Amino acid sequence: MLRIGSELQALEADRLLCGKMLRTQLAGRLGEASQAQSWSAIEAVCAATEIVHTASLCHDDVIDNAFVRRAYPTLWRRTNSTAAVLVGDLLLCEAMSLVIEADGGRYVRAFCDKVREVCMAEARQELCLRGTPQDEATCLAVARGKSGPLFALAAGVCGGDDDVLSAALEEAGYRIGTAYQLADDLLDVLGDESVARKTLRTDGRRGKFTLAHLYDDDGSRLRGHIRRLCGGAVDCLSAWPEVRAGLERFLASDLQPVLGRYDGQLDVLVSEGA
Repeated sequence: MLRIGSELQALEADRLLCGKMLRTQLAGRLGEASQAQSWSAIEAVCAATEIVHTASLCHDDVIDNAFVRRAYPTLWRRTNSTAAVLVGDLLLCEAMSLVIEADGGRYVRAFCDKVREVCMAEARQELCLRGTPQDEATCLAVARGKSGPLFALAAGVCGGDDDVLSAALEEAGYRIGTAYQLADDLLDVLGDESVARKTLRTDGRRGKFTLAHLYDDDGSRLRGHIRRLCGGAVDCLSAWPEVRAGLERFLASDLQPVLGRYDGQLDVLVSEGA
């Protein structure tokens, strides 16, 4: 349970934590496959990543002037923009507390680095790139920085004391997170708000340039990138067949249903041209 005070009950703060929890599901699949020894640390880090993600949504909805999130009015619409920013800050503090207490603070540095990476990518897009068309490499780098780090953090902790496996898991997480961000960018351009359960078209309105805008087609090229990234994530774990199988189960049972609901043409298990 969050320890951010009874004062937030009036804000129906429980609605903030009912997302898809894909980062946690990824860690669950990988931890089980790798026979992770420190489930308490994995649980704490996963909880922290979900809380950080939710905090970022509190902030993003204010920035993007979004009205709907997870089928409910966004927090700033139910309260005001100041309250939403402050709640996001409180959530970040809660996430940090969880990581500090996990395994003697072992993952504090990794947590701080990953959260900083997310913030830097968001700041770069907002302060340096907004309003100007970008090339493919820049769009991919921004997508990796925005959503890759938290997936990487949740995946990497499943490697425990095996530094080589942890590094491979982290890179796999980056690729999955990048794929997910690209799918979200495609959803923003081509999606249906009633299915997405959130406000769409915000990127275009605010001049935030993504691959979905660069390609300006029916989404085929972007879907190809997503499939290649997912396939590349699986390839990262070739040296650990059981862990690789765990990632494949995540793609098939956890990620695919979410992305398939948003885009019926997107199959993360099929390579481009297959």
